[in-house]
Amino acid sequence: VLAGCNLEEGGGPPGAKKGGGGGGDVDFGKIQAGQNPELAKLAEDWKPYDGEPVEISVWMYTPDERSLNAYKKAFEKKYSNIKLEYVIYPEESYITKINVALQAHNPPDVAIMEEKAWMKAGLVADLAPFYKAWGISVADFAPGGVGRFTLENGPKQGIFGVGDFLAGNIMVYNKGLFDEAGADYPPMDRSLEWPEYAELCRQVAQPNEDPTKAVYCGSAPDWGFGIYSKWLFGPDGRRVLGNLNSEEHIEAWNVGTALVRDKIAPGQILNTITEQDLFTQKGTAMAWTDFTFIQDYTAAGIDFGIVPSPVLTGSTSFVDTWTTSWGTFIESKQHHAALTFLQFIGTEAQRIRPKVSADPPLSIKVADQIDYGAGDPIKEEYLRVLEVGAKPQVFVPPMPEGAWEPAELYNKMTVQGETEAGPLLDAEAKKTQPILDRAWKDWEALA
Repeated sequence: VLAGCNLEEGGGPPGAKKGGGGGGDVDFGKIQAGQNPELAKLAEDWKPYDGEPVEISVWMYTPDERSLNAYKKAFEKKYSNIKLEYVIYPEESYITKINVALQAHNPPDVAIMEEKAWMKAGLVADLAPFYKAWGISVADFAPGGVGRFTLENGPKQGIFGVGDFLAGNIMVYNKGLFDEAGADYPPMDRSLEWPEYAELCRQVAQPNEDPTKAVYCGSAPDWGFGIYSKWLFGPDGRRVLGNLNSEEHIEAWNVGTALVRDKIAPGQILNTITEQDLFTQKGTAMAWTDFTFIQDYTAAGIDFGIVPSPVLTGSTSFVDTWTTSWGTFIESKQHHAALTFLQFIGTEAQRIRPKVSADPPLSIKVADQIDYGAGDPIKEEYLRVLEVGAKPQVFVPPMPEGAWEPAELYNKMTVQGETEAGPLLDAEAKKTQPILDRAWKDWEALA
């Protein structure tokens, strides 16, 4: 249990999604927006908080316990007049909890800024002037992480948070199982296209009607075919017609879901075990994973390699990257102390994080200074894969219920026996385009 944490439960809003949505029923116009004189003054004459003892609330979900405990220990030792109260909510209810607090004009002092509508509506403090005062630059940080705390036009619209680490969604493969099958290892210097990926998985897998005896290969989750939002919404995030139902996306769905139907890639067994645990138990030869789980694979004694995600035919290589975006609200009560903690996240925490977890710091500058990964073959491999494929996502505004959701199509193609995605994706694209158009109008009206 995290020191100083309160664990609270609650239900999420209908249709809430990771990274967006869940806030459509909030009237942001009734909540204070824009900068305030206190923040402007603090930025102009910045120095860390040195006043009377205070406690600041820090709201989050799914924390990395070792990192958060290390931050708390180091921060409270340096700033003995500031105590951190960590408050943890389930991910599915987190946005709702923040929205309720905003409507009550009582938001936490620091929070993970998971909903970009808060930023767009002017409810989140712009940290751009503080970055300069803290001696850091947005250019110091990896673009995939920066995208989590900036808006559709990037940092020029404001910097609404600071991240502490760079997470990556990568593929891992078991070299021993590939050797047993006499198959070539997947390349590290490029992403496999979905047809190549599917062919390789079929060479390595050992299907069995008894799922406990099968050795799967590959991962084909419903989100995997569109993990790069540019594929589905175009380079400006505004068009699904011709993208969601492109020949390349249809092909990925067809060959990927065939892996599940043919019991090459794990399907319903993932209702009882996570893909990461399946890989750790040598039940699958290749899996999609966060880099954070790498320590588990090493502890299990698996000789594994790291490669970029599979991509649509003709696409550049891709690895999805992100960070936790810590920020403070305009109506937060303890701005000075909260900003002192955010300064800590942007500076000292960058050096603490790689000591207590496998992840690199979000700061590329700090990663170079500490020579992150030097002498560690796995971390060095991870850095090479990030160099090959890490790209920021294209921004797409939160869409209401009724828009494209891959889960229903996935069920049709992996459980109900559908084998041709084309007509289904055509229908989804036609249905979703007007919803996306409306979402953009609503988004722009928030400013």
